[in-house]
Amino acid sequence: MSFSQGVSGLNAANSSLSSIGNNIANSQTVGFKSGRSEFADIYAGAKTGLGAQATGVTQNFAGGALNNTGRNLDVAIDGGGFFRLTDGAQTLYSRNGEFQQTKDGNIANAQGALLTGYNVTNFNNPAAEPTVAAGGNPVPLVIPTERMNAKATTQASLETALDAGAEVKTGAFNADDAESYNWSTPNTVFDSLGNAHSVNLYFTKTAANSWSVNGEMALGEESNLPRTVDADATYNGFDPVAGGNGRYEFSDGDHNYTAYVSGASANPDGSFSGGQIRYVQQLPASTLSFNANGNLTEAGQQNKPDTLGASTVAYSLNAQNGSAPIDFSFDFGGSSQTAQEFSASTPQQNGYVSGDLTAINIGKDGMIRGSYSNGQAINVGQIALASFRNEQGLSPVGGNAWVETAESGQPGLGVAGTGQFGSLLGSTLEGSNVDLSQQLVEMIIAQRNYQANAQTIKTQDQVLQTAVN
Repeated sequence: MSFSQGVSGLNAANSSLSSIGNNIANSQTVGFKSGRSEFADIYAGAKTGLGAQATGVTQNFAGGALNNTGRNLDVAIDGGGFFRLTDGAQTLYSRNGEFQQTKDGNIANAQGALLTGYNVTNFNNPAAEPTVAAGGNPVPLVIPTERMNAKATTQASLETALDAGAEVKTGAFNADDAESYNWSTPNTVFDSLGNAHSVNLYFTKTAANSWSVNGEMALGEESNLPRTVDADATYNGFDPVAGGNGRYEFSDGDHNYTAYVSGASANPDGSFSGGQIRYVQQLPASTLSFNANGNLTEAGQQNKPDTLGASTVAYSLNAQNGSAPIDFSFDFGGSSQTAQEFSASTPQQNGYVSGDLTAINIGKDGMIRGSYSNGQAINVGQIALASFRNEQGLSPVGGNAWVETAESGQPGLGVAGTGQFGSLLGSTLEGSNVDLSQQLVEMIIAQRNYQANAQTIKTQDQVLQTAVN
C-alpha cells in the first residue's frame, strides 16, 4: 500500500462526486443530459495496482420527461435528433427547445443562438404559392413579420341543388325582374387590393335538364366611376347629364356594365344633375346541362378555354377601383338537379384581404405554421434536425449545447418524423433526464468511497510512523 493509491482513490471519488453534483444541479434544466464519471485501474508492470484514474465522463442521451407548457414556441423532440443552432461563430446542437422570436423574425434560444431550418419562399408573391422546401444546408429561420398581402380570387366553386320541377322561363333575363329567373345565390370574390365583392348568380331553367346562369357584381363605393350626375364628370359610353334617370349599358372593351341613375333633377336648360348612380357588371352567361339522373354533365360557355374541366367556366371582373382585373375559374362540380328545394353549399374561393401575423404553431414534422388576422394559415418555415453516429463524441460547451468533434463525426441532417429523427411536439419541453433519487444514492456511495480512500492514507501514515519509530 502506498500514499499514491489512496490519493488516486480520493481523486476518483472526487471526480464521481463532481459528476453527481453537476447532475443534481441540472435536475430541472430543460434538455439536460446526465453524465457519469468512469474509471480504470492503474498498473505499471507490477502485480499490485497503483490505484485508479478517471477515464472520462459518459453522457446519457436518453430522453427526458415531456411536459406540456402551453407556450407556442416551446418544442420538444420525441425521439432522436438535436436542434441545430448557430451563434455566428459555430454550429451548436441542443435538446433544449425553449425558443423565442427576435425583433428580426428569427427564432433564438436564451443565449441568442439562432435556430436553423428551411425558410418559406414566394411569400407575398402574387404569381406563386408560398412553399417550404426541405433540403440543402439549413439556414437561420426567419418568420416573415410583414403583412400578408391581399390576394385576388383565382378559383371559386359552388355546389348547387336545383329544383328539377322548376318552371321553364322563356323571356329574357333581367336581374331586376324576379320572374325572369328561378333562383339566385350570392358569392364573394376579392380583388388584388383586398376589396370584397358580392357576385350574385342567377339560375334560369331554359329547358328540361338545361339551365342558364347569369351573374352580376355590384361595384363598391371604392370604384373610380362618378357616383352622381355632374356636367363636369366623365362617363364611359353613356350620358346621364343629357338622359337623366334610367338604365344605361356601357363597356370598357372587355367587361360589360349597367349604370342605374335615380334621383337626378332636371335643370332649366334641359340637362340633369344630382341624384345617385349605381353600377353593376354583368358576367357572361353560362349553361349547366344535367343527365337523366340529375347529375351535372357540362358547364358550357361561349369561348370557354380548352384548359378548363367539364364543370368549370371562366369569369373576368373589373371593379374599376385601380385593382387588377379579377380573372378566375368557377367550378360547378357536384351540382345536381332533382326533385328538391333550391339550395347551395358554402361557396369556396381562394382570395383574401391582407392580414397580420397573429400566431405561429409548430407541427410534428417541424413545420412552422403562421396564422394571420385574415383567417389564412400558411407554412412559414420548417425546423431542421441533426443526428450523429457517435453522440458520445459530442463536446458540451454549456448553455445546454454541444458541438461536433472528430469523434462524433459529421451530422446527418433532416426533418422530424423521417428516418431516425423523432417527431416534434409543440407547446412542450423535454425535461432533464436526471434521476434524482439515483443520484442521491450514488452520492452516498461516492462519499463512502472517499472516506474509505482517506482511511487508507491514514492507515499508511500509521504504518510509516510505526516503522520510523
